[in-house]
Amino acid sequence: MPYCTLCGAEYSAGAKFCGECGASTQGAAPSAVPRQAMNEISKQEIVLWEGKPAGLSDRFKGIFRLNTTTYTLTTQRIIIKTGLFGKNVEEIELLRVRDLSVVQSIPDRMLGIGSLIVFSDDASAPQLLIRKIRNAQTIKDVLRKAVRDEKAAHNISYRDHI
Repeated sequence: MPYCTLCGAEYSAGAKFCGECGASTQGAAPSAVPRQAMNEISKQEIVLWEGKPAGLSDRFKGIFRLNTTTYTLTTQRIIIKTGLFGKNVEEIELLRVRDLSVVQSIPDRMLGIGSLIVFSDDASAPQLLIRKIRNAQTIKDVLRKAVRDEKAAHNISYRDHI
């Protein structure tokens, strides 16, 4: 039996539309992956970006190895790990992100770095600072798209509060 390429539901070989989501089965090659497997694939967390703060460790890699902060952006959350001996891990689920902002001083702009501020509904970290990263505006756009995709996947819409 073929499976719908949109929702993964099984449909009869002669059907013109998927009985589950209504998508046309004409012209699209049927998927060999059933719905449960497609749901599992969509639930997997994928790393979209990893980085470190820009600084002296970038210039003198052989001498300074004290840059112990790492930033990870996945399809589900933002993770910041810091610490040389002990580890501190801060996470924010993308569903909790409310707004994003990029801050660049004049020297930062000359060096091509910036800081990204993430405003969230997370009680432990209402503001998360991703400091001194390269291509801050591009990373903000990647994060914005990931937030919108994650909220859409959970049927969460943006609302204006009056």
